[in-house]
Amino acid sequence: MSKASLVVDVVGDPVCPWCYVGLKSFLVSRDALAGEFDIEAHFRPYQLNPDTPREGVDRHAYYRRKFPDAERLAAAREAIKANAAEAGFSFDPAAPAHLPNTLKAHQLIRFAHRHGSAEAVALGVYRAFWDELKDIGDDGTLVEIAAASGLDRDAAATMLSSADDAASVAAEAEAWRRAGVTGVPTFIVNQRTGFSGGMAPVKLAAALREAAAMTGGIQQ
Repeated sequence: MSKASLVVDVVGDPVCPWCYVGLKSFLVSRDALAGEFDIEAHFRPYQLNPDTPREGVDRHAYYRRKFPDAERLAAAREAIKANAAEAGFSFDPAAPAHLPNTLKAHQLIRFAHRHGSAEAVALGVYRAFWDELKDIGDDGTLVEIAAASGLDRDAAATMLSSADDAASVAAEAEAWRRAGVTGVPTFIVNQRTGFSGGMAPVKLAAALREAAAMTGGIQQ
């Protein structure tokens, strides 16, 4: 029996801690489902804070304003850590001190799609922000991620300086918002049905199976 094909749009923002969980959990789930499905992933842009200045802002100050209940924030961070552990990794959701504008990071991920390196670049961007505490709004940081993933350094730098490319990616991110995506990560399966949440791999795999059944992605 041949395997069914699934195209999964993974909509997220690298500065969203639940998106880091969602990305890693999705990759674990995809590998676990490899015997059932051929899964093609598209990493799509979304900006939680599109009005963030290009130079970024103090993340701790931003979180104090947005989440004034310190106990609820601490509980949410513990939940993030627990789900990350189920996805087989760990990180500190409170660690980054700088909150960048993520438009350029999304530009790089889309650029990587055109060169077959989207997964490596997406992981590189998330790791740079959450684990290495780097500024992923900085061209130099992003060019280094591109080069480490096998992309041409000069081509990446040229793309990142393109106002047209920036406008195109911003429009795509806004299109997801207009399409009804209000929280990330969101997973759209076969362009027909979707679900949201940085869930553990077992739950995510089950959600992918259910979405496959709803979209006709399971072959009998």
